[in-house]
Amino acid sequence: MSCAHYNFIIMLLFSLDIVLNFRTTFVSTSGQVVYDARSICVHYVTTWLFVDLVAALPFDLLYAFNISVNFRVHLLKTVRLLRLLRLLQKLERYSQYSAVVLTLLMSMFALLAHWMACVWYYIGRKEIESLGSWDIG
Repeated sequence: MSCAHYNFIIMLLFSLDIVLNFRTTFVSTSGQVVYDARSICVHYVTTWLFVDLVAALPFDLLYAFNISVNFRVHLLKTVRLLRLLRLLQKLERYSQYSAVVLTLLMSMFALLAHWMACVWYYIGRKEIESLGSWDIG
C-alpha cells in the first residue's frame, strides 16, 4: 500500500472516531455515567469536537493537488497529537499496571525521537536551500 492509502485510512478512522464520540457515554464531574444522547452531544461539542475536526482534515490532499503548503499547515497537523492527551486521560486508570506504563514510556520516547528527526530534517532542508548544497570545498 502506498502512503496515500495509509493517510486515507487514518483520515477515515479519525472521521469514524468523531461519529462514535457523539454516541459514547462519559463520566460527569460528579462521577455519574451520562447516557443521555443530548448531553453526550453537548459535552463532545464543547470539549473535543474542534480538535477532532482539525485532526481529521486531509492535509495530504494539499500535496496531491500541488497547493503551496507553508509551515503553518504543518503546525496544524500537530493538532493530531492533542488526541494523545485524551488517550492519556483514559489510560490514567490503568497506570498501576507496569506493562501499560512501560508501553506509554516507549511510545513517548518514539514520539520524541520522531520530533527530533523532523527538526533535523527541517534544519537540513533550510541549509540546502540557503547554500545550494552541503559541499564546503
